[in-house]
Formats: sequence, C-alpha cells, structure tokens
Amino acid sequence: MKRILFVCTGNTCRSPMAEAILKQKLKWAGVKGFAVSSAGLSAADGEKMSENAKKALKQLGVSGGAFRSRRLTEQLISRSDYIVCMTESHRLALDSDKAKSMADIAGGADIDDPYGGSENDYIACSHQIERACNVIMKKIMNGEDL
Repeated sequence: MKRILFVCTGNTCRSPMAEAILKQKLKWAGVKGFAVSSAGLSAADGEKMSENAKKALKQLGVSGGAFRSRRLTEQLISRSDYIVCMTESHRLALDSDKAKSMADIAGGADIDDPYGGSENDYIACSHQIERACNVIMKKIMNGEDL
C-alpha cells in the first residue's frame, strides 16, 4: 500500500480538496493499493472542511464526506510514501526528502490559497488541484513515482 499525504496550512481547504479529488479519481479508475490522506502544518484537529471547499468539490462530482482536519505530525510524515505540498513554502517547512510541491509534480505554480475568499476562488482552486491530480493519476497509471 502506497500512502500519499497532501499538505497545506490549515487542512480545511486545499489539502482536503486534493485528498477527496484524488480518492475519487482512483475509485473511478478502479486503482487499488493507494491510501490518500491530508494534514496541515498549522491545523487544529477536528475542524470541518470549508463550506466553499465542499461546494467546489460538488461541482466536480466529488464528495467531501465527513472530513475532519488534523495537524501534520512526525508519525504522519514517517508513514507516508509521498508527501505532496500545496506550495513550495510548505515543502521547505517540512524538510523531508519525501516532500514535493504540486508544482514539482504537476508543473505550473503553487496552489493558490482560497481561504477567506469567495466561492469562485474555491472553485478556481479546485480546478487547479484537479489538473494537478490528473498529472498524479497519469503517473500512478504509468507506474511512475511522484
């Protein structure tokens, strides 16, 4: 079982959207052998996913489920095979060989933080994440490392 951990700041917007999107893509493709989760560098444990994040996911046909935030721990880092950070600054804060930014993996730029923004900001962010998850799926389907 390969473990993919998405990381952002608060674990209520970007990383849980990435978690939900990649889980759904793996399910739709019938791909097994991957466990996908998320955490935040400055997260408070037990917070709900942002309502705007849920709305953005719904537009993609993805459910946010009964998500609850959690703080990134050394144990999560050690148990993960791949750590995918929403920004380069998140990656640098981790100081782990396992950590890469979404831009490292999928090309492009950091994933914009929609926190405190409009529903449209969250929708734009979800599309940015979906494009990156498409690249991750292609790598998984081709048997490549992230």
